[in-house]
This record gives sequence, C-alpha cells and structure tokens, in this order.
Amino acid sequence: MSDISTTEAIVIGAGIAGASTAFHLAGLGVKTTLLEREHPASGPSGNSTACCHAFYLMPELSQLAARGTDLLRQIPELTGEGIHFQEIGLAWAVDPDGVTLFGDAVDRVRAEGTPIESLPLGEFEKLAPDYNWDGVAMTVWEPSAGYIDPYSATNAFARGAGKRGVELRTNSRVRSLIVEGGRIAGVELEGGARIAADIVVSATGVWTKPLIAQLGVDLPLTIERATVAVLDAPGAARKYMPFMWADNLFMNYSRPEGEDALYLGSWPGGGTGERNQGTERGKLISKADGYSQTVSDDESVEILETFLTRMPKLAELGIKPGHACVYDMSPDDMPIIDKVPEAEGLFVVCGSSGHGFKLGPAVGEAVANFVTSGKPGLLAPFSLQRFAD
Repeated sequence: MSDISTTEAIVIGAGIAGASTAFHLAGLGVKTTLLEREHPASGPSGNSTACCHAFYLMPELSQLAARGTDLLRQIPELTGEGIHFQEIGLAWAVDPDGVTLFGDAVDRVRAEGTPIESLPLGEFEKLAPDYNWDGVAMTVWEPSAGYIDPYSATNAFARGAGKRGVELRTNSRVRSLIVEGGRIAGVELEGGARIAADIVVSATGVWTKPLIAQLGVDLPLTIERATVAVLDAPGAARKYMPFMWADNLFMNYSRPEGEDALYLGSWPGGGTGERNQGTERGKLISKADGYSQTVSDDESVEILETFLTRMPKLAELGIKPGHACVYDMSPDDMPIIDKVPEAEGLFVVCGSSGHGFKLGPAVGEAVANFVTSGKPGLLAPFSLQRFAD
C-alpha cells in the first residue's frame, strides 16, 4: 500500500515564487508542504541575474516588482537570514520613440511610491562620461534598484518557511496530480508516496506544461535558453558599470557582480513588459532538462557586441565563463497565475517570461492571499482566460 500523508496545502517547486508562496501561506496559518525536485533554487531562480527594479510599463508588473524588491530587502527581518540587498540604482536608456511611453510610466511608478525620475540626456552623461549616448533621448533613473544573491535569497525564504512550520521535502519529484470529482486531492511522488491536500500550487516554472497536461490542459508555454556573458574586471567593476543598466535601443542589460565582474545579457524585447517589434525570440528548446548551462565564447562575444557601441571600453576586459538558464515564456511575455478550472483547488504560477525573480517574493505573497481569500487582486491580469478571449 502506498505511503499517504496529509496536509492543507502543497506547493510544488522551491524557486523564488514557490518558496515565497509557502512562506506566506504558513504566515496565514495554512499547514503547508513544500516539494522540490532537487533543492531550493536548483532551477532558474538560482541562476538569475537578480536585477531588481520597479520600472515596468504595465502597472501590475510595476507594483509586484516594487513589492518583490521590498520583500527581498526585508529578508533579514522576515527570515532571520543575513542576506543583504545591494542598492546601486538602474539607468535605462530610452530612444526618441519611447520618450512619451516611458515618461508616463515613470510618473505612474513614482506616484506608486518608488523613487524614480526621467532625466534629460545632458544630466545623466555626467554619471557615465565614457559612454556613447548616440540615439538616446532620455534616461530613466531608479536610484533604489539593485540586486541580491538569488540562490541565497531563495533559500532564505525556504528556510524561513521552515521556521514557520512548513515541511520542506527536497529530492521529491511529483509524478502526477491526483484529481477526484473535479477537484484536486493531492499529488503522487516518484516512488509512489502520496500526499493528500485540498490546495495545490504548481510553482514549477519550465516544468509546468507537462505536469498540467496530465489534466488535458495545454498551457501556452515555451522554453527559452537565456545566456549571460561575464566580463573579468578585478577591482574595477563599478568603474565600468557604476549602476545597473538597461538599453531600450540595443535591448540589453548589465550589472556589476561585486567589485570584480560584470554580468551582461540581452533580451528579445519583453524587458519592459512589451515586446519590441521586429525582434526574434530567444533560443527555443524543447525540454527544461539537459540544456547546456555553459555559455560558449561565441555566445559571450555576441552579447558583448551589443554593448560596444554604447560602452566601447568594455573591450578592455577579458571574458570569463558565462552561464545560462531557462525561461518559461508565455505568448505575451506576461506571467500566468491562476486557478486551473479543470481541478478546483489547483493553482499555477508559470510563464514568468524573464521577469520572475524580482516578482517572485510578491507573487508568492499574492498567491497565498489568492488561495485563502479566493480573490486574485493584483494577479487578475495574469489569468488563463486572456488566451481564450
């Protein structure tokens, strides 16, 4: 006979969103089990560049990102873990066509409580005199933006959840969802053990599609392999990159990693919450497992070349081994966070589309409230229904 245990809620996946969901469910008094196929942050969360900022063109993304960043700042107080947010600011280069759109978003984000301003080019040039500002009409400056160690931050929420009474079960892969009479009844693990629960939250990211497909639901998700180049800048990282950077013209982003390295990445267009037209999607892959996590020299050079027009002095730096992770992408580059109609009590958190880490802590908080109140709140725009309309 199979081993059977019982809990009130199961969260599948201990990435940043899953760990935060378990943490906040426990804070609301829900007996929760957190299942992780390997260990917390062993998937994309642990490989994130963890660039955290509030600026987005979509209000709900901005609000979730701002709240998520606040929760990351509060990790020591919330969890007792000594993980600290590195505030260095974010500069966003905007082309002439984006001035009105970005300027309106800056005004809204500021009204929502985040320090942010749009600066004429001349004012910002003083902060980075070595940059080439051709084509830039305006700079968005968010001084409270920054980054955090993603692996440590995710594990802090997982351990914090444990302190609140959550049972964390690592190396526990879910084989199947158990549905009885049209509602979720629990999960079955590889090996045959079963856990009964009236609530299941699948925060499984790139592994979500095949899991939910068991119910005959075809989620509109694809998987992209995202690459990050790493430049060697011993003792001089902040000289070359004094702040986090995003460029609406070249569709790239960067941040210093401590004092000795720079992380450089690019995106096919969804970085602001709207995909730039005329760009191609990243490298699609068919499976979440088995992809190459190393970045070739050619891939690193390809990313670096998108920066050299703007920052020619980066050519002085050596290239270190880069790294890659995978994104679960939705058709509109927005998360999918909703109930699954085919199984009452089942929720999905997926399709983070490259926004996931900074949103994750707030998404977990909002999902916990959604589960317990039945009201989606800020999560309403991320429903599955938008793809049926």
